[in-house]
Amino acid sequence: MNGDGSLDALVGVIKNTRFHREVARRIFIFKQVDGKIRPLWLGSRLGATLVDFRFVNGSIRALETDEMGKYAVVDYVWKDFGPDFQRFVIKDTNKNNAIKQFNL
Repeated sequence: MNGDGSLDALVGVIKNTRFHREVARRIFIFKQVDGKIRPLWLGSRLGATLVDFRFVNGSIRALETDEMGKYAVVDYVWKDFGPDFQRFVIKDTNKNNAIKQFNL
């Protein structure tokens, strides 16, 4: 994920964090250091409300929704501390269209 050549693990969790007290879907990223698993990024959130995610071509592809019920598929890449917005695959769409784009 962070380009250091080692294998990382992206884990989806449903919980609160220190900076966001509400229980929500989140992405945690772990790395290997001397044969041990260590946190690389324990995400509070990416952009909007996370529905689902997967790893595609070196980036996190997130299916997200906003408070207006609109959906987006967003790619994030690693930058310094954590995932950073790269591009919208699709935005301001309905759930069915977003899921189709997410699964391509």
